[in-house]
Amino acid sequence: MTEPIVVHLLGLLSAARRRTLVVALLWALPALCVVSFAVWQSGSMVMLGAALAIVIACAVLARRRLKPLDRHWLVRQLNARIPAADDSLDLLLFAPEQSGPLVRLQQQRLRERLREAPLPDLRPAYPWSRLALAWLSAAIACGLLLWQPWHGHSLPVVANEAGDGAAGIARGSFEARLRIEPPPYTGLRASDDTSPEVRLPEGSRLQWTLRFGSQPTAVSLQFHDGSSLVLQRKAEGWIGERRVEASTLYRVVAVGAGIDEQRLYRLDVIPDRAPEIVVRAPQQTLNELSPDQSQWSLSFEARDDYGLAMAELSISLAQGSGEQIEVREQKRVLEGSGGARERRYQQTLDLQALGFAQGDDLIVRLSVGDNREPEPNVSRSASFILRWPAEASEQGEGLQGVAQKTMPAYFRSQRQIIIDTEALIAQKPGLDESEFEKRADAIGFDQKMLRLRYGQFLGEESESPGHEEGNEAEHEDHAQARRSAGSRADEVMREFGHTHDIAEAATLLDDQTKQLLRRALAAMWAAEGQLRMGQLQAALPHEHEALEAIKQVQQSTRIYLARMGLDLPAVDPARRLTGDRTGLSDPQPIALGDDVADAAPLVETWRALDSGALPEIRALREWLDAHPQPGDRAIALLRSADELRRSPACVECRERFKAQLWPLLPMQRAALRARSAPDAEAQAFGRGLRGARP
Repeated sequence: MTEPIVVHLLGLLSAARRRTLVVALLWALPALCVVSFAVWQSGSMVMLGAALAIVIACAVLARRRLKPLDRHWLVRQLNARIPAADDSLDLLLFAPEQSGPLVRLQQQRLRERLREAPLPDLRPAYPWSRLALAWLSAAIACGLLLWQPWHGHSLPVVANEAGDGAAGIARGSFEARLRIEPPPYTGLRASDDTSPEVRLPEGSRLQWTLRFGSQPTAVSLQFHDGSSLVLQRKAEGWIGERRVEASTLYRVVAVGAGIDEQRLYRLDVIPDRAPEIVVRAPQQTLNELSPDQSQWSLSFEARDDYGLAMAELSISLAQGSGEQIEVREQKRVLEGSGGARERRYQQTLDLQALGFAQGDDLIVRLSVGDNREPEPNVSRSASFILRWPAEASEQGEGLQGVAQKTMPAYFRSQRQIIIDTEALIAQKPGLDESEFEKRADAIGFDQKMLRLRYGQFLGEESESPGHEEGNEAEHEDHAQARRSAGSRADEVMREFGHTHDIAEAATLLDDQTKQLLRRALAAMWAAEGQLRMGQLQAALPHEHEALEAIKQVQQSTRIYLARMGLDLPAVDPARRLTGDRTGLSDPQPIALGDDVADAAPLVETWRALDSGALPEIRALREWLDAHPQPGDRAIALLRSADELRRSPACVECRERFKAQLWPLLPMQRAALRARSAPDAEAQAFGRGLRGARP
């Protein structure tokens, strides 16, 4: 069910589309009236065909005017006009139902802010003056036709003299026709647009056809990255084409045309997103083999914006324990069922045929690619593990035997977390920020579950009982492990002591083993925190530290660690109080304000905006070229600067420019001020403290 606030926002879009359609009809009706009057006067089939052509042109014009007005246009308009939206209204209109906690928190904030803030009117204004002129011209034309009846003569055609600009275009302006040819793999048809600013799929070939009111001698397009495109003069206008891979800004430079050559036009590139994978079965990443289970059923769903390609299931079988672990891998190509953009993959694994035996781990992961050229986007699911439960030790062996038999499986899980982290680091350049953070958070969740299970060996309780993946069988196994210490020890504790919530008494592991387990848990905790924040490089050392500690627990029944402390070099008494600094070096001084000096163009731009003046855009552009920004931040900033240059009195443009510039400004460091000179009274007080007479 659609939320009321979303319905209200979509209502603004519908109102804007209706107004745009009405304005387009008001523009087309004068010409249609003139041609219809001519048809009525002459009865010519040629004029009737012209009337039908005008009707078709009206329909095409209305469609082109309505095409840009989609939800993306709505989000851009609302983000620009509602500062409280934090440029995140797309979370209300495009975020999937199953979103992360941060997305849901921001959605709740947006709902509360939009209920309080007045929503802007996005409907375009009626161009009454130009419409009146068009209708007046139509009335004059109809009067002329009535005064001089139609006798089958041809209508006069306005000739374009040599050296003049295109007919019907005012001097100092130009008309543009952009043809967009998306890459063949997208399956999208080529389209035309009459605006110099368009949205186009990534990798599209874009062709410009420009016609000027005053014929120029040379025309080129200057892009904000420093490249240029020289247009060639042909019969239909000035033509040039280019393949567009990323969003960009460009200027039209026409020598002798008298146009505004500093105005920036924006090309918004729609990136080809990587396929999205949804896992339907299994429901959790770590699964234990149930009794009499001979098969493992897997179910995945994948969807892509243009089309899915090959899907591959990676199957890894880990056998052995300690350092004798053998991993066998195989891959299976999955066909799937469904359409080109959304498919469902189902696979049933025969455990006996795979050689799955007691103490083994079966790990699967799905990889799905799309049809992007030249390199496809590939998405990989999380790793899902099917584990054969280890046998519980006999009652007389004590709990340490249980720990030794179950830990090899956990050891492989920690190794898998390291593998997943290193794989995600390698894939980071090809992922967008939201997908990267989502997958990093998933690895962090796996690290958390592993840490909680290791914590059970030290008697720790689960920190999130409502979300833990364990079940009643796991708790029963843990309780059975506690009882395996021996009935005699339990009787003594029940008679003479109380062990509730005492972590040290939760197991019978020796002290050295407990220290190693605590070290592993601390490393896992640190790794989990870095993974949750998306800092994978910082998480890897903690993951390896946890792996090393677990490895030592597995290989030794009792470990003795040497005492280690701070080992400082011996002091040389002969150098004391001599001032000899041989072998010593001063620390590097801290350069205060270096970041501020480096960002001087940003600071000067902010000061100009704050004072109401026009900032110097060239220095800002050079700074942005030297400091690449993520996403389209630089393009949006330069576009706002261009809007302010063309409309210096626009308060909204200035505020939008400042809002986009603010995140780039450096943080000011605390400045040290010189102590002011004391006055006469303070000087007398100081002399009194020193015992001197006034």
